[in-house]
Amino acid sequence: MLRPITFLFAALLAVGSVSAQVGSGTLKGEVMDLDANEPLPFASVVIFLNGNQVSGTNTDFDGEYTIKPIQPGTYDVLFSFVGYQSRKITGVKITANKISFVDAELSAGVMMEEAEVIEYTVPLIDKDGGASGGTVTREDIDKMPGRSAASIATTVAGASTAGTGGGISIRGARPSSTWVYIDGIKVRGSSALPKSAIEEVQVVTGGIPANIGDATGGVINISLRNSSANWFGGGEIITSGLPTETGAIGFDDFGYNVVEGSVSGPILFTKDEEGNNLSPLLGLFLSGNYTYQKDPRPTFGGNYKMRDEVREQILANPLRQNISSSGEVNGALYNADFLTSDAFERVPTRLNAANQNASLVAKIDVNTNETTSLTFGATGYYSQGSSYSYANSLMNWENNLDVTGVDWRAYAKFAQRFVESEDDADASNLKNVFYQVMADYSQSFQRVQDISHGDNFFRYGHVGTFDVYKRNSYGYDPANARFVHNGWEDTLVTFTPSPHNPELAAINNQYFSLFDYEPYDQNEDGPYESLLTVQNGNALLNGQGPPGTYGLWSYYGSQGNTYSISNNTQFRISAAGSADIGDHALQMGFEYEQRRDAFFSLAPSGLWTIGRLTTNSHIKELNLNDSTITNQGSAFYVTYGRLIGDNQFAFDRNLRLALGLDPDGNDFVNLDALNPDDLTLDMFGADDLLNQGNNLVSYSGYDPWGNKVERRPTLEDFFTERDEDGFFTRPVQAYEPIYISGYVMDKFTFDDIIFNVGLRVDRFDANQQVLKDPYVIGENYKVGDLSGDLLSQLDDGIVVPENIGDDYAVYVDALDGPTTIVGYRDGDTWFNAAGTEINDPDILAVNEVYPAPWLKNGPDAELNSDAFEDYAPQVNIMPRVAFSFNISDEAVFFAHYDILTQRPTSNNRFSPIDYFFIESRDNLISNPNLRPEKTIDYELGFQQVLSKTSSLKISAFYKEMRDMIQVRNFVGAYPRPYKAYGNLDFGTVKGLTVGYDLRRTGNIRMNASYTLQFADGTGSTTTTALALINAGLPNLRTINPFNYDQRHRIVANVDYRYGAGDDYNGPVVNFGKNEDGSAKQVQLFANTGVNLIANLGSGTPYTASVIPTPITGEISPSTEGSINGSRLPWQFSMDMNLDKNWSITKGEGEDAHSYNVNVYFWISNLLNTRNINSVYRFTGIPDDDGYLAAAQYQPLINSQNDPNAFRNYYGMYVDNPFNLGVPRTIRLGVKFDF
Repeated sequence: MLRPITFLFAALLAVGSVSAQVGSGTLKGEVMDLDANEPLPFASVVIFLNGNQVSGTNTDFDGEYTIKPIQPGTYDVLFSFVGYQSRKITGVKITANKISFVDAELSAGVMMEEAEVIEYTVPLIDKDGGASGGTVTREDIDKMPGRSAASIATTVAGASTAGTGGGISIRGARPSSTWVYIDGIKVRGSSALPKSAIEEVQVVTGGIPANIGDATGGVINISLRNSSANWFGGGEIITSGLPTETGAIGFDDFGYNVVEGSVSGPILFTKDEEGNNLSPLLGLFLSGNYTYQKDPRPTFGGNYKMRDEVREQILANPLRQNISSSGEVNGALYNADFLTSDAFERVPTRLNAANQNASLVAKIDVNTNETTSLTFGATGYYSQGSSYSYANSLMNWENNLDVTGVDWRAYAKFAQRFVESEDDADASNLKNVFYQVMADYSQSFQRVQDISHGDNFFRYGHVGTFDVYKRNSYGYDPANARFVHNGWEDTLVTFTPSPHNPELAAINNQYFSLFDYEPYDQNEDGPYESLLTVQNGNALLNGQGPPGTYGLWSYYGSQGNTYSISNNTQFRISAAGSADIGDHALQMGFEYEQRRDAFFSLAPSGLWTIGRLTTNSHIKELNLNDSTITNQGSAFYVTYGRLIGDNQFAFDRNLRLALGLDPDGNDFVNLDALNPDDLTLDMFGADDLLNQGNNLVSYSGYDPWGNKVERRPTLEDFFTERDEDGFFTRPVQAYEPIYISGYVMDKFTFDDIIFNVGLRVDRFDANQQVLKDPYVIGENYKVGDLSGDLLSQLDDGIVVPENIGDDYAVYVDALDGPTTIVGYRDGDTWFNAAGTEINDPDILAVNEVYPAPWLKNGPDAELNSDAFEDYAPQVNIMPRVAFSFNISDEAVFFAHYDILTQRPTSNNRFSPIDYFFIESRDNLISNPNLRPEKTIDYELGFQQVLSKTSSLKISAFYKEMRDMIQVRNFVGAYPRPYKAYGNLDFGTVKGLTVGYDLRRTGNIRMNASYTLQFADGTGSTTTTALALINAGLPNLRTINPFNYDQRHRIVANVDYRYGAGDDYNGPVVNFGKNEDGSAKQVQLFANTGVNLIANLGSGTPYTASVIPTPITGEISPSTEGSINGSRLPWQFSMDMNLDKNWSITKGEGEDAHSYNVNVYFWISNLLNTRNINSVYRFTGIPDDDGYLAAAQYQPLINSQNDPNAFRNYYGMYVDNPFNLGVPRTIRLGVKFDF
């Protein structure tokens, strides 16, 4: 007998293990006697997936049954009862987080061996209520144009990419507010999958149930296919053409090619006593693909490039002498500055923008028994390609950086149901008890580098070797009648080109032959006298690159100065327990998630500059205690040795050791004469690389040299840890936040109203340090610290106002030796000495540049770990309430109210480097003390059946978004104001969605939706306010439309399809006669169909300007009207998939095998519509910003090296093809299944 203690144990196991599965559904129904119209108790209900029996149950005394949890998919349901004809209902769709209702009526009497088969019809309306959104199943996905889950998701009403820059905004929320799940795993990194592996894509746009958390926008839940009892598989090949050097030969110019395959079947069976196979024990599903794209982002009209012969000319002859009007030679100019328009051409595709990727899905189902299930699964994604740079595209496309990424995730999931026996079925109100537990691990790795240099960091920016000839310099001392040594001077530089960067070396090759060599003259600088004069003449030193052509286009040979690694991992355990108690379907769950985000980033070309500065820096002074007197004829010379100072850098010391020199010696080392392969990153000390805040490296979870740190260093280690030579190591811990959540849900019926209520509790711990006071980088006194001893240090008569609390910060008249209190601060609120609130904290700056907090250790104290404390974990309680009222069998009224929170998704990683160098730089830094964002979501809707095959759904929604992340100024902070992020932004979204669903009626099926939406707030992104902050303005917040505020959006998916044989109703062609005299007909369009997806949307907003401004950024725009007060034109696109299927059967009877071949054309942007994605703020058009025609800029334009060349370069740059959408692409595909 199933007792309550059993359920308690199952629930405790769930809670002890963790949270709900995002992707499971439920099957409910009733089994009736067809003739007597009475319920059939204890009837058998068994469900099959791909021939495998996956679950089952018996009906209760009322003939009702419930089976859960069930993974999304298409199932067959077999109903049977002793003495009755069995019935199988096929094609039953199970959707995540939804209840599917399937009833059956069985007939008593003579029974046939085979069950009566009936095809399932998906209900037109969702009587269950619950979450809003839509689900696209495999049958529809297979016919649709597009292959990614994202392209499928945007066919659902409320999901849009307009104005997001590539993300998906759900009902006006920021794209970062939406999470993607794959088989219950929260995705980090890419969600790319083989199309053949996708079972369904569910988009939750509202009414997010309590078993889903950490999302304030929506959820995209991708369910993968499962294994089969019988082997099946297939393959697919897609091509748009064979790639060439500048395009492709085929249907379009963009070279899209895919190979994909999948296979599924049993790999291990249970056996009988004789060793014969009985039923599958292990089932396998495997799917993978490989994609190569010559140009992943096609453009209208192609791209500009420099002609090959012109590039060869500037490689051979890059420079010319810079001769002034007076005939004076002032170094060199680049010949590229003087090219005319005929030096350039358009090519159809972007150069060196190719990308290749591969994805893999593997799943093993262990068919243990009817009440338990065990699944192991994994997905992987590999990508490699060029990081396209628009500035490189004209003449420097070979130097696009290489980006390699690997994302993978694996999981194990176990579920168990407790089935009541017939004797106990009515003895307890406790039914349908189950629990499931899942553990998953994910890793997302990415590396960015120059593909030719890799991690040979000193090859980046290596121009060549420079031999520098030096001599002692002397000044005459008339008092002692002798020449006295006063330093060292360069006399000549010679150059040998680098084999690693020949384009850069070519510049110097010509420079060192461009001028005549002249004898050294200490009174006149020559072109080759020193590294400084070489640099001033427009040649390159190691680590330097040529300037951009007119500040617009990267010069031929300019290198990508980036090497970076990111390695993010995620471990989750989640579990759910559920039971039906009377009329209540209860579910509870728990989730634990631990992340580890680590990264390393380096600007490798800068190593030469830092190395040059740190080498010999401690031996540049004269040792006046080490002198030698020599004479040349009658002249006497006093020569000193080099003084060895105590400011030697780690790089200098390690370099000397590597060269076999005395590390404590005074030998002068010429870094630029060394082989770059003899130099390594670990020669530098951590402080060398951090360079007083102008750091070449950024890191977390890696050390400053790019090695992964396995331990978790403390903050104290950053300030105090040293190596064996006494140099600081500056370790920074990885970001390791902890997320824990629990929830309880109940679904019940009250007076024909179905309620779905839930409560979710999230706990987020950033698990890192934060400043004790964000306005004080150090330790300061609070009012509660003011004791007699402290007050005695100030003037007499200090009285703290009554409205000032003990935790308020104290501000004084001077940092050092204060004499009086001038004000107080409570968080962001400032007060003067009298306790009156003030708006401008600078009023308190009496004797200092900025307000002076009363520091505990004085202004000369070094920053240490005492200024920080642990992050205070954030706990959020989120009620969720949804209900639906079935007005009739053909009409449903529904509504929901939800409170949602989401932990910070970016800009909250703690780095002590930000605060350690806060005085020396003005960077925008992260805020490790950010709180979760919060959304309150409302929806009210109505669903109505219109006919036997169509329905209408209308819903109105409202969102209130709070504590969104935005850039802010910490004005009045010590030791200086700084920019960081804060929970400042808020916004609202109001909208209406109308959806029309037409099931297959004749040849046509259609889904269409219209969304009216008003999305407004104080910031579209986390950096919307950055321009205002940089201008020194306060933290202003005004309501404006979001960048992705698309007011009107219409999406339609239409499928028109012909059947075959008796189901064909299309045109035919007669070809002679059959033997019986009837006409021999050919069904022209048998098994042929076309699927169209049409998107029509109003323009997203932008901010107009009253003046034209150069794209080089010297002049700031002046806003016309309000922020985001102007609109782009409407956008329209139509994608088409036209396919024809052939079915082939070989063999007969049990030996028969069927094969399917499907040939299709996939055409995106069928009408080749030129959609405008972006315009210039002054002109409102996508290809001209108005700068070149503006009268006020003509003097500046005419002052360029070649005004006509500048105009041509500028015109090409502003004619940016990415301001337009994607042109038409045509792809041919062939699929075969067996």
